Amino acid sequence: MMEIFERLLDLVIYILAGVSASYFYYFRKKRDLLFGFWGGVAVGTIGAIMISMIAALEGWFIEVVTWLMKPKFGNDLIFRVNLIAAVFGAFLFLYILNRINHDKERR
Repeated sequence: MMEIFERLLDLVIYILAGVSASYFYYFRKKRDLLFGFWGGVAVGTIGAIMISMIAALEGWFIEVVTWLMKPKFGNDLIFRVNLIAAVFGAFLFLYILNRINHDKERR
């Protein structure tokens, strides 16, 4: 049961990274994203998951991020998602999507 909760919490963190990246590009920068805000959320979430998984392949990156952020209470981690990699992946994928869409502003 705890494993399911941990996976669900990880997914929520990835989705929040995607939402934040999509919000930034769609509302703050006023860029036209493929399928609008929700399309940006989907692409940002996929980017967050992919970059986090790539970053998890190297042990040194996880150690640096854990040292910088320390999302722990005692010896227990609050969540297992690498926040820096998730947010970076979301923004990277939305940046690429924005470039594919020729950096258009919304009307």
